[in-house]
Amino acid sequence: MSMTPVMIAAMVAAGSPAPARATDTGDRDIRALAARFQHAIEHRDKAAFLSLFLRPEATNWQEVMSDRAVAKDPTSKGIKAAFDPGNSPTAFIDSIVSRKGHSQEDFRNIRINRDGDSAAMSFDYSFRMDGVEVNAGMEHWLLVRSNDGWRIVSVTWSVR
Repeated sequence: MSMTPVMIAAMVAAGSPAPARATDTGDRDIRALAARFQHAIEHRDKAAFLSLFLRPEATNWQEVMSDRAVAKDPTSKGIKAAFDPGNSPTAFIDSIVSRKGHSQEDFRNIRINRDGDSAAMSFDYSFRMDGVEVNAGMEHWLLVRSNDGWRIVSVTWSVR
């Protein structure tokens, strides 16, 4: 079958097929980072935990308490989002490593928004100590894709 001028024009107008792109693994890689976060908590692995952060010492690490949580916690002194310079990824994992019981954080309803090498991940969480829920709410991470892969630069969570 010979090509007519109309067929040639239609093919040119349609353009050539798009080149095959490398598989985008961003969401999968971010979910894997979250699984490593959970694993490090459960296995008290400080080095693995801190490796998930771009700069653990400079990571924004902020809790915000609901009105109900503030009312139940006299140590909050009525402050919903107190800044504590001692509150950090390092202090968090140190507290887990030093205690004898089992710690576990569960994630549900994970949502990831990415734009190239920056991302935001939000999820519902439940933090348990020895099987007893001690915190629950929503957690938000800001992440960047560094030369070493996805790393956390900010963690903010609510306490209900």
